[in-house]
Amino acid sequence: MTNRTFLRDVTLFSDLSDSELRKLESFLEQRSFPKSQIIFHAHERGNSLFIIKRGRVKISMNDRNGREIILGILKAGDFFGEMALLDSEPRSATVSSLEPCQALVLSREQFLQFIPRHPEVVMKMLTTFSQRLRKADEKISRLVFADAYEKVASVLVEITEERKIPLNVGAEIVLSLSRKELADLVGLSRETLTRVIAAFQKAGLVRIDGRRIGIISPTRLKREATRSMSR
Repeated sequence: MTNRTFLRDVTLFSDLSDSELRKLESFLEQRSFPKSQIIFHAHERGNSLFIIKRGRVKISMNDRNGREIILGILKAGDFFGEMALLDSEPRSATVSSLEPCQALVLSREQFLQFIPRHPEVVMKMLTTFSQRLRKADEKISRLVFADAYEKVASVLVEITEERKIPLNVGAEIVLSLSRKELADLVGLSRETLTRVIAAFQKAGLVRIDGRRIGIISPTRLKREATRSMSR
């Protein structure tokens, strides 16, 4: 797939014409990253936007004890690093590859050349930024108020929503994260995560088969995911 064809399917640039995509393509640098490579660290200076062409990355921060907290997982078609383009401040989080990745990189200088004629791109970027802030607020609320069971139920429901899997009886999630990564995503130890998933299986909410999680009781899983929000 050519970069131009790929960009046409990226929501951020979906309204651009072929000639505009050709211009944008000329600004981009393609970079590759092996699995587990840090693409940039939190607090370092940054001036580039990354558009994932292949693979997945995780966005993370360390808490005061040095423990990694995963803020989100991004896949092909998603972008990151936009805050540095908009405010020139240091990076707010660390981004690293979960698997071999390719990304198209747009520098701030090139971005500022391109944007004056394409304000719709900035609007889409701000919309995505707002959605991510909203999700971050929800995550912080769960970390503060939710217990382990609610945290795990919430992330399972989120995965079905992100992948557009109908949350019905028999729905199946194939985990792309290791148990350690999933534990970091919900802010639990791996041992606690394993105990909670086993408890869900025993209670008849889910069925576990390796990395596959089958949903047995979607209603109860949703109820478990929103307990603290309804208090």
